[in-house]
Amino acid sequence: MSRAERKERRQAEREARERQKLEEQRLREEQKEREAAERQAEKDRKEAERAERKAERKANSRRQRRKDEKARRIEAKELKREEERRVRQEEKDRKEAERAERKAAKKANSRRQRRKNEKAQRLVEREAEERRKEEEKERELAERAAEKERKEADRAAEKECKEAERADRRAARSLRRRRASVSEPAKSSERLDPDVVARIRHYGMTPEERRADEAAHEPPAPGSDDH
Repeated sequence: MSRAERKERRQAEREARERQKLEEQRLREEQKEREAAERQAEKDRKEAERAERKAERKANSRRQRRKDEKARRIEAKELKREEERRVRQEEKDRKEAERAERKAAKKANSRRQRRKNEKAQRLVEREAEERRKEEEKERELAERAAEKERKEADRAAEKECKEAERADRRAARSLRRRRASVSEPAKSSERLDPDVVARIRHYGMTPEERRADEAAHEPPAPGSDDH
């Protein structure tokens, strides 16, 4: 390729780049114009909306308020009539429920209900009988426990009595041994009072032996020699 051709080609490339730049610039200008048009359109739309809202506010003038008030009065009357219908219906339902309740109460006095009542009564009586038996059982157990305690107390008292009697017998034996150690027991006995001798003799005896000894030394009853 000759120099002239290369120069022409470079010139053509420069011109192509220039045309491209111009085209890009034209496109940018068109984009800017479109965006400006869109902004203006958005602005116009907002202005229209504001105007529309303003017109709507104006529509709420005195005539519109009268229409609204009339509509509210009509609605209030409808609500009042609806409330009255509701109250009447509730009163009707209440009366029907009361009639149904009275009817059910009458049916409750039927034979089936009486059988249920009798069954319930038998159940109550059975429970009462079980409670009575349980109370009787507890009372018997308490009585047996009390009897056991009483017997144990009697045995303890009897044991104490026997121990006391054994102590008395030991004391009597000790006394007799001391008496036997005296050189003249017969003479000492003659010098003692008879009651003292009798009391000494009773030492070491059981209660039964003492009673038998006292009975043997009692004087005969008056008039007993007549027989």
